Amino acid sequence: MRKILIIIAGLCMATTVLASPAPMSRDEIINMAKSGVSYSYYWGHGSWRTDGTQHGSCSGSCPDCTHSGSYGADCSGFVAKVWQVPSPSPVSTNSHPYSTYNFRYESQHWSQVSRSDAVRGDAMVYRNSGNTGGHVMIYESGDPWGQAWTYEARGCSYGIVHNLRSIGSTYVAIRRDNISEAAAKGTLIGSVYVDIGGGDMSQRIPGATVSTAGANVTARDGDAIWSFELQPGDYTITASAPGFDSNTRTCSVSAGAESWCSVGLRESCLPDCNGRNCGADGCGGSCGACAGTETCSAAGLCVCQPDCGGLQCGSDPVCGTSCGQCAGGMECVSGQCQEPVCQPNCAGRQCGPDPVCGTSCGQCPGDMECVSGQCREPACQPDCSGLQCGPDPVCGESCGQCPAGQTCEAGGVCSASGCLPDCSGRSCGPDSLCGLSCGVCQVDLLCDDSGGCGAIDPSQGKLFGIVREYSAEADEPGQVIPQASLKLDNDLQTAADENGYWELAVLPGEYTLEAEAPGFVSGKAVCSVEAGSYFECQLTLKPDGKERGMDGDEIVVMGGCQTAGGRSALILPLLLLMMLFISHTRRTCGPCDRCP
Repeated sequence: MRKILIIIAGLCMATTVLASPAPMSRDEIINMAKSGVSYSYYWGHGSWRTDGTQHGSCSGSCPDCTHSGSYGADCSGFVAKVWQVPSPSPVSTNSHPYSTYNFRYESQHWSQVSRSDAVRGDAMVYRNSGNTGGHVMIYESGDPWGQAWTYEARGCSYGIVHNLRSIGSTYVAIRRDNISEAAAKGTLIGSVYVDIGGGDMSQRIPGATVSTAGANVTARDGDAIWSFELQPGDYTITASAPGFDSNTRTCSVSAGAESWCSVGLRESCLPDCNGRNCGADGCGGSCGACAGTETCSAAGLCVCQPDCGGLQCGSDPVCGTSCGQCAGGMECVSGQCQEPVCQPNCAGRQCGPDPVCGTSCGQCPGDMECVSGQCREPACQPDCSGLQCGPDPVCGESCGQCPAGQTCEAGGVCSASGCLPDCSGRSCGPDSLCGLSCGVCQVDLLCDDSGGCGAIDPSQGKLFGIVREYSAEADEPGQVIPQASLKLDNDLQTAADENGYWELAVLPGEYTLEAEAPGFVSGKAVCSVEAGSYFECQLTLKPDGKERGMDGDEIVVMGGCQTAGGRSALILPLLLLMMLFISHTRRTCGPCDRCP
């Protein structure tokens, strides 16, 4: 143990002698800080995504907050990433090289400056008198001795924010080394419009060419807006378009600012579309194009000739105008009025009779058979021998439903519960008298407390599944396990119904679910769900006494696949080094200033 500590101490001493950080402008610092806004507070971390997704979440309070997701930062991890110290690092790569102690009392890649001289991109840091905690933030603007705009990882309930806040007198200002003071570019922006006088810019010229300083852009569709990113100074803007006389204008660009410089063009030919909605405008342009089957007449009008030949009702196939209405009680079928007939509904069915009219939805090819409207190989013959209800153990087909007042027990036996369920007014969930299932919603809906199927809350997701007994045959489903209890991240949440079915509404993220039932070994699954979506998370339990993982570990299902908990000879020394490192660093920070 003593030798390992000496090696680690030597490594730490070696890393204190570092070269200057890469040059960085103040604009780059602020832009880096902006990219982290809305990500969660994550103790001991410093990373986020450039596309602004997967913010993660923090719950609880310091020092016992918990975090979900892969991205976020605490205050010192955020400032180190924004300042790119000790060296350049992608924002999506997690790093946490310093604590507030380092920022306050050391000067590895920064130095303390007068707080009155703080400028955009500097940082404000404090460490409490007991040297057990502190805070650090990026200063943007405002009174450095009072109300100022800052970027900071403010805490578990805030996350990374851009806010106006008071900066206490205990803070000191620090400035990153190697700041590049190169002048920032500015934006020159404008539109190209038809110059009809009087300052009217309502008629735009999309597709016009705009050029300056050897660069060309095209005015975009719709509003004919264009823009250039340029160094500060004066520029001559030239705009041109077919049918218009070119025009120039001189405008100024300011560093870090947006300057408007719209250019108007006078028509070199006056188009004539008076009373016309199609055809030529007399200047090489068009007065418009006719849609669909319409044609442009010599007068410049779009016309359509309907064709109701042989039709009694409905729309004509050329212009879509009405060919007539059917008399009362009659319906229009293919343009003809006739007595209403049954409309079969074969949606989602390949074979067998449709459920509305009983007409055939098709025949299965070859030796395939029709089961519940679907063609399948006749390879599975259900066996309901000795079963009154529930799925058969061979094919998973239903062996029947129990009469009212009885429930399907393990082994497929109907047992009188002494209770008559009442599902009136409910289409899903348990009935209020017996707790028996009144049905299951379709997969993209969620059962609410009133027993109705409704849309999934856009801010949540739906996890659902069926608890089954483990089956040694990969293609054969195991028997359902009724009334199994389910835990979500070790917190008891719900129980499966008598058919083994369960569902939960949860916040987006990754969860560990555990199912338990008398006579079975508990089983786990790690499942994730996105907002407004749904994910089927199946749980499989083995009966007591059956073989578990190779080394006795519990089998955990992750992402739909079972993986047994294995071990590696490399894990123990790695864990030992990590414990030594954590033990060393936690002595230099407080409960809210998380150590790396």
